[in-house]
Amino acid sequence: MNTASLSRSLVVVLLAALATTPCQANTQVVLSRNAEVSADELKGVVDLTVVPGLDDARVTLTLDGQKIADGLRSPWKVSVDFGPNVIEHRIAVTASANGKRVHWRETVNHGHQPLTIKVVPVDIANRIFEAQATAPADDPIVSVALWDSGKQIGEAKEEPYRFTVPQSSIEAGFVQVTARSRSGEEVADFWSPAGDVHAESVEVRTVPIFVSVVDGNGQTRDDVNRDLFRINDDGAEGKILEFGKAFDQPISIALLVDSSASMTYELPNVVKAAETFVERTLKPGDRCAVFAVRDVPRRAQALTGERAAIQKALTGLDAGGTTALYDSIEAAIRELKNEKNRRAIVVLTDGGDTSSIASFSELDRVATEAGIPIYFIAYDTGNPTEVSELDRLNYLAGQTGGFVATATAEQRDLPAKYAAIERDLRAQFAILYQVSDFKKPNAWRKVHVVLNSPKLTARTIRGYFAP
Repeated sequence: MNTASLSRSLVVVLLAALATTPCQANTQVVLSRNAEVSADELKGVVDLTVVPGLDDARVTLTLDGQKIADGLRSPWKVSVDFGPNVIEHRIAVTASANGKRVHWRETVNHGHQPLTIKVVPVDIANRIFEAQATAPADDPIVSVALWDSGKQIGEAKEEPYRFTVPQSSIEAGFVQVTARSRSGEEVADFWSPAGDVHAESVEVRTVPIFVSVVDGNGQTRDDVNRDLFRINDDGAEGKILEFGKAFDQPISIALLVDSSASMTYELPNVVKAAETFVERTLKPGDRCAVFAVRDVPRRAQALTGERAAIQKALTGLDAGGTTALYDSIEAAIRELKNEKNRRAIVVLTDGGDTSSIASFSELDRVATEAGIPIYFIAYDTGNPTEVSELDRLNYLAGQTGGFVATATAEQRDLPAKYAAIERDLRAQFAILYQVSDFKKPNAWRKVHVVLNSPKLTARTIRGYFAP
């Protein structure tokens, strides 16, 4: 069967209006119908310039069957990330103008093999299988692994990559292997006695999560060693591929402030604390949206990186009406849904929901599917939040990897609670792990992160829906 790459993707940035000279660090390649590509061993970001041979042409480009530009106009330039390794790629160019159409294909990096693997039986009676693999010259294979029911049970680091497969795998009708290159790229292949197995039957996927670590004193820690982490993904152990500080990644935050009538006297203090939180939390490249929690969700400021716009939205909040808390959280989830950054929702409320259209069960479903950490500050202004409502807030926070902090107007500890959320966001770890299983797409998968230390606990999403 055709090998499916786990992590190989081509990141494409369309420069439709590029008017300046391309960065000298990028390789320059000209695609012309009447000339072959002169450059060889292309990798990294490459600036492609098309010479369509037609005036005022619109150009479509595909790379290895993936469309990377459509309707490109003069000067017909696009930047493509070919990845860190030299691999053969096929480029197709289609240009059309005034009823005329031209089409041609180019192949770059001739003969440079991609990372592939195929498993074949050598001696089926004795359950001996061999994995046949190829890899780029500058990114050799470092490991070939044998899997059984989602768990790695064997590994070979030198050719021939041969394994004695358990009888259980033969009886189950699947033999699964993966190959990993020096750069960390992985591919997989599967054998079945009935013939080739469809890739969707067995998934080898990578999953990104963000994890907070808390010690016995309730303090967030950012000094925990990678080796202490273990990830259980729906009963199978996940293999950590990447590990780092999440603070190095940009974040998009939806800031929700209770602006109902009950907050009339406390809103100035809340706004001041929220402004300090934004000032201390956001760094260049981060974005923030502001929502007023009132009778209906009111977005005071769409996602932006402009500090002045965020401050203006906060200072412009005024109190009145009832509290549509659930509807407001759903609106914030929609605001962050398509963000590729790290994400978080920070909610301040002085009570329970009183006027939402959405029910709590509906919000639970939407929030769980979204997988965005929700942090709550339950603010006591003299009318404490009911225990049942606090239970709901704690439940939602636990499902998504956030937490609930309580503050009171009397103790004036609101800034400290915002600061606790800030510390948590700063201390998060970004983890990318790999898991293999036989589950179907769209199935709910439970996630549990365990730390090999009795003094530390991990907080993250409770699960996700498999793609």
